[in-house]
Amino acid sequence: MTVGTTRNGAVRIAFETLGPRDGRPLLLVMGLDSPMQWWPDGFCTLLAEHGFLVARFDNRDSGLSGRCLSRYTAMDMVDDEAAVLDALGWPSAHVVGASLGASLALGLAVRYPERVRTIVTLMGLPAGFGAVARQVRPFGLLRLALLTARHPATAQEDLRLQAGMARMLASPAHPFDEQWAFATARAVRAAAPGDPGAARRQLAAMGRGAGLLRRAGEVTAPLLAVQGADDPLIRPSAAAALVRQVPDAQSVLYAGMGHEIPQHLWAAIAGEIARHADRPWPAGSSTATRPVSRRV
Repeated sequence: MTVGTTRNGAVRIAFETLGPRDGRPLLLVMGLDSPMQWWPDGFCTLLAEHGFLVARFDNRDSGLSGRCLSRYTAMDMVDDEAAVLDALGWPSAHVVGASLGASLALGLAVRYPERVRTIVTLMGLPAGFGAVARQVRPFGLLRLALLTARHPATAQEDLRLQAGMARMLASPAHPFDEQWAFATARAVRAAAPGDPGAARRQLAAMGRGAGLLRRAGEVTAPLLAVQGADDPLIRPSAAAALVRQVPDAQSVLYAGMGHEIPQHLWAAIAGEIARHADRPWPAGSSTATRPVSRRV
């Protein structure tokens, strides 16, 4: 991966690229307090093999990007995405967002519609408090909150905690890749220390966006919502709920997928992203005639 940095105002944003220099631009947006290494390298390589020039980046307050102890908003985080596009010289890009990153991807499409060619959301939620409340799994959120509330005393405990969270989010339908989880956790901590307050600040920002993340109905870029049937945080119906909010969107539900991008589905999900980008839609608009939901 080629590493670079850019700035949105005073905030430094770190990013990496992989793939053919003349490839179709693809921006990956990761979730809550999750540095870019949580996009699996093998998955990124598959996307590059589909002809994408892949860019992944650290959201502010995570990884190698700058820490923001003062208040910021969801619009600031969306502008961080735009700053990465600017740094790469991309007038527009295909955008894939995971978990909280799915909301940020939708926010980019609302705030800068001309810059988003297509969107794929992974493990995303519909917009609006009521819609979100109906789609989350309270017990799963409680389990995650208890894990994140721990304060590891040693570096090894920190690695075990990160790997434990990845295990908790994974589907029980496939063997958990413990080796990959620990290797990714080590790479994350080797790049930058953790920040116990980062997740809280990012979540707070989501509520301070002047309604930006509640305007899914304004999205005009073609949307594909991907959800796992075994997601412990979000109900399987979440993708279909998002599809009902975004004009002419489509959804795919995968069995054997939790709140994760599992290796046994890398090829399938990368293929869906490529097919979604390949469809002959005009830039900035969808030509589908009705919402479509599929279970795989």
